[in-house]
Amino acid sequence: MTVLLNCDLGEGESAETTTALLGLVDVANVACGGHAGDEETMRRVVREALGRGVQTGAHPGWADRENFGRAAVEVRAADLTRLLAEQVGALQRVAAVEGARVGHVKLHGVLYHLCDERTDLAEACVDWMELELEGVPLIVGAGGLLHAVGEARGVPLWREIFAERGYAAEARLLPRGAAGAMMDDPVRVAGRIRDWRRTGYWEVGGGKAWLVEAETVGLHADSPGSVEMARVVRAALDAA
Repeated sequence: MTVLLNCDLGEGESAETTTALLGLVDVANVACGGHAGDEETMRRVVREALGRGVQTGAHPGWADRENFGRAAVEVRAADLTRLLAEQVGALQRVAAVEGARVGHVKLHGVLYHLCDERTDLAEACVDWMELELEGVPLIVGAGGLLHAVGEARGVPLWREIFAERGYAAEARLLPRGAAGAMMDDPVRVAGRIRDWRRTGYWEVGGGKAWLVEAETVGLHADSPGSVEMARVVRAALDAA
């Protein structure tokens, strides 16, 4: 099975970093408002991605970047629906001008996690995808609540694991700031990708391994050494 490499872009990384990453990834998740993603940046990322044959998708998020969206803990289903309409719509308009399209959706940060914790938000997200973007894939954390809700409803999904993020023993992402949450050793990251492609098992906490299938591996453009990390992950995926 081909595994796509996706990356969150337009979140404050330099233009040079964006360009370098677009030369390595298959899929670009374009920040489209809230946490990041002004119109000029969206246009630049979409244009460059289109020129390189990289699929662009929407990466909507809550407007609380400094706190990783923690203020969104009180978000209601209606708030999520309104946010999706506004932010995905903004990227659709930019993409149309550039001759591109929104080929997928991936929630950012706290919204990604809240939809794995609250059934009302997972249902609201899936409802909106069915109504507004029928047939467009939603990137979801493999094995999470949003994955289960989307699968039950027949929404197209790309299951995701994160290349450079640490996982707890129960196969959930470690919170940012926790020990081991971010991995900055490209050699180790490449090794876990190769091991997963060979065995189907993904390294998690407590010395355990998680048998998991995924259509895509995610990276963050604003992580230190993101270009080198993307380079080694790309090589590991291609080798498999």
